[in-house]
Amino acid sequence: MSPVENRSPARPPDLSLVLPCYNEASHLRANAQTLREVLESTRLDWEIVFVDDGSRDGTRDILREICAGAPRMRAIYHERNLGRGAAFKTGFAATRGRVTGFLDLDLEVHALYVPHLANQILLHGFDVATGHRHYLLRQTRGLHRAFLSRAYRVLCHLLLGFGVRDSETGCKFFRRETCAEVVLGSDSDGWFWDTEVLAIAALRNLRIVEFPVLFLRRPDKRSTVHLFRDSLRHLRELHRFRAKVGLSLLRKSPIYWTATGYDLAMRLLLRNEVDEIPAAIAARIPPGASVVEVCCGTGRLYRDHLRGRVGSYLGLDFNAQFVMSARRRGAPVRFFDLFEEAVPPADYVVVCSSFYQFVDRREEVFAKLHAAARRALLLSEPVRNLSSSRNRWLAWVANRLTNPGTGNRRFRYDELSFRAFAEAHGVSEFVYEPGGHNALAIFRKEDGDASGQCSEDGSRR
Repeated sequence: MSPVENRSPARPPDLSLVLPCYNEASHLRANAQTLREVLESTRLDWEIVFVDDGSRDGTRDILREICAGAPRMRAIYHERNLGRGAAFKTGFAATRGRVTGFLDLDLEVHALYVPHLANQILLHGFDVATGHRHYLLRQTRGLHRAFLSRAYRVLCHLLLGFGVRDSETGCKFFRRETCAEVVLGSDSDGWFWDTEVLAIAALRNLRIVEFPVLFLRRPDKRSTVHLFRDSLRHLRELHRFRAKVGLSLLRKSPIYWTATGYDLAMRLLLRNEVDEIPAAIAARIPPGASVVEVCCGTGRLYRDHLRGRVGSYLGLDFNAQFVMSARRRGAPVRFFDLFEEAVPPADYVVVCSSFYQFVDRREEVFAKLHAAARRALLLSEPVRNLSSSRNRWLAWVANRLTNPGTGNRRFRYDELSFRAFAEAHGVSEFVYEPGGHNALAIFRKEDGDASGQCSEDGSRR
């Protein structure tokens, strides 16, 4: 009995291979057979799902022929061409494989790499496995495409800096359990999807492995890529994506451009309090507790006060520069959008000097933060700063110099307004030293349980 016949309906296959198709008629039969032979030679329980993305050359008829009588192969049809990203997302949503990935059907990266990449996830614990293309020097045809591909890699490294060497490879595999939200939540439907999904995976601190693969260009295949038009589209989408993850320099003040610049600015503005504020927070978190810090910035609270003391820590921030810098300094931090995502549960949830940014939706945000805290929510908020100065011009300059690129940059709490908000929401303790920059509001949950600890993704152990 074959694995597919023996599989329980509740048990997902090891591998779901999604094959986006667009005008593949010339090589579809032969390459589908090659893929099938490779997978049948493994011990994997597998399925193949073709997603025809509005082909106009007879691809659909061939797919119906291939899938007829093949229980582990089926096809989904788009009525119009939506793009490779959209085709893969359609296939991902329609499958259940523990590992789900795709391969370009031209097999310029050979099918023999599929089992190895899938096993990087199944056997070695990675969340994403992708190829890193290598070209033969004798492949002179299409040399301009290889050059532009390498130039794009360099550009991504400079503008994104997430450590992925080759985001555009036509073979990527994902652990469904950890990557479903990343794959299905991506914005791009076209070729830029490859860059977007790997960048978001890196920002979320997923484990990514790049395996070298040989790229052999097919002389008989006409590319569906329109080189210069698609290159310009990539650059526009790259610009939009940088803004989406807080990398755009045009939307925020220079203070937020780099982690080093931000730390220096805070030390100049707050002086001694730059250490006293996180120390006051840390003093209220007992050893062994789990902590989630929202809007963690450069990870100073963890690096200087919580490292080695707490059971676990997870920092969350919207600024990708801060995320990657904090991670390089040893802080477990990932990219996070507070408006779009649920706050992972922890014994203590902390927000330091950022709650004012959410004033337009503060009730919603406070409820999310409070619900995630098992023992206490700690809000440390600036209540004395230049942005609320009575000097109109000084306040104007301060507001623009402290624009984080998201949220409200004009509003600031003072002591009275922050205290009023805290008291209206059942604050347990309100701490403020006259003349200080920050006030601390502590919302305790008396029935909280300190025994649980959260892992890096915020799940309770």
